[in-house]
Amino acid sequence: MMWLGVDGGGTKTAFSLYDDDITLVDRLVLGTCHYAQVGFDGMERVLSEGVCWGLDRAAHTCIEPGAPSMGIGFALCGYGEGADVSRRMDEVVERIAGARPHLLVNDVEAAWAAGLDCADGIAIISGTGSIALGVRQGESMRCGGWDYELGDEGSGGWLGKEALRAFTRQADGRDARGALYTLVRERLGIDDDFDVIRWAQRHYAERSSVSALAPIVTDAARAGDISALTILECAAREEADMVDAIVRGLFHRSGPQSAPIPVTYVGGTFAAGDLLLEPLARALGPGCRLVAPAHEPDLGPVLLLKNKTRGI
Repeated sequence: MMWLGVDGGGTKTAFSLYDDDITLVDRLVLGTCHYAQVGFDGMERVLSEGVCWGLDRAAHTCIEPGAPSMGIGFALCGYGEGADVSRRMDEVVERIAGARPHLLVNDVEAAWAAGLDCADGIAIISGTGSIALGVRQGESMRCGGWDYELGDEGSGGWLGKEALRAFTRQADGRDARGALYTLVRERLGIDDDFDVIRWAQRHYAERSSVSALAPIVTDAARAGDISALTILECAAREEADMVDAIVRGLFHRSGPQSAPIPVTYVGGTFAAGDLLLEPLARALGPGCRLVAPAHEPDLGPVLLLKNKTRGI
C-alpha cells in the first residue's frame, strides 16, 4: 500500500508519496490549490495533476499483487471554513480520489498530526495565512484563520503588509532608516518612495504578492533593522495569542494542566528561525513548551488516514 499526502497551502501544493513504512518515496510541488486564489476549477486541476502523478509513481513502486494502489490524505487550507465551501471541496476531492481510501481535512489538522505525531497539544500554522489548532483527549479547538483581508496575524501576508507599513515610516522619517527601507526599494524596483503607493494599488489584494515580501522582514532583521525586529516580535505575540486562547478554551476548562502543553509550528514564516522562535517561546504562557515538529507537514494527512483506516 502506498500513501499520498497532499499539503495544499496558500503558496504551493506539495504531493508526497510514502510507502507503507512511511518512508518518503518521491515528492512533487505545484502551485497553490487554494480556491480563493485559483477558484474551484483551478483547485481541481492542481489536485488532479498531483494525484495522477502519485498514481503513476505508486504503480511503478507497489509490488504487492492486488493491493490498493494508493490511499490519499488531503490537507487543504480553507476546508471547514463555511458549509458551502466545504461541500464544494468535498465534491472536488471525491471526484479525484474516487473509490480509493481518502481523507480530507484542513491543513492545520494535518499540521497538528505531523507536528505532534497525533498527540495532545497545539499546532500553529504560519505560512501565507495563519491558524492554530489544539487537540486534547479527542476534543479540538481552532483559533485564527480569519483570512488575509481580516486577520491571519503573524502570517506571511501579514508580514508583507507590515513590511510596507514600516517602509513608509522609514521613508518619511518617523522611524530610522535601516535595511528594510533599502530591501523594499530593491524588491519592488522603485526609485521614488511614493511608487510604493502605486505598487500597493496594483498588488495589495493579491495575498501571494504581498506574502512574497515576508522574507524582507527576516533579511532586514538579520541586518539589525529595528523595525523588522519589532515586526517579528509582534508576529510572535500574535501567534502566542492564538495559543493562549486555545489553552483557556480547551486545556484549562477543568483546571490547569499538570504537565506543560506542547506547542509546535509549521509554515514558511518559521524559516526566520530563532528570530521568530525565540520571541514566540518567550510569549507563550508558562504552561506551554515550544517543540520542533516531529514530521514534515505533508505526512500529517497520511497519518490521519492510516489511523482512520485502522480504526484508531
